[in-house]
Amino acid sequence: MVSIITTDENCKMKSDSGHCPRPLESVSDFLSKKWAISIIITIGNFGKLRFNNIIARLENATPKILTERLKELGKNGIIQRRYYNEIPPKVEYSLTKVGKDLMNSLRPLINWAEKRIK
Repeated sequence: MVSIITTDENCKMKSDSGHCPRPLESVSDFLSKKWAISIIITIGNFGKLRFNNIIARLENATPKILTERLKELGKNGIIQRRYYNEIPPKVEYSLTKVGKDLMNSLRPLINWAEKRIK
């Protein structure tokens, strides 16, 4: 699970009306890894996806990297993996509440980036 670093009142990077960036440092390790943000947004866009559906939507991602990122995002409480005990076995990935909150926080950044590339 993600542990958020509490904002230090003595943060030298913060003005009286500004924000201290330290809490972002606790999430930047897994968010900065290749495909992490794309996986979060893709799963969030569709609600639930199976592994092959995710890999088909991510251009050039390898199954190995997707497996690693899904494990990391699950460990950090961003996505949940649901296993259905049936034949053939079925596994679905979806965002947790924390993951949905993160996706909603990423939307303004995506909108900003879209404006920059036009």
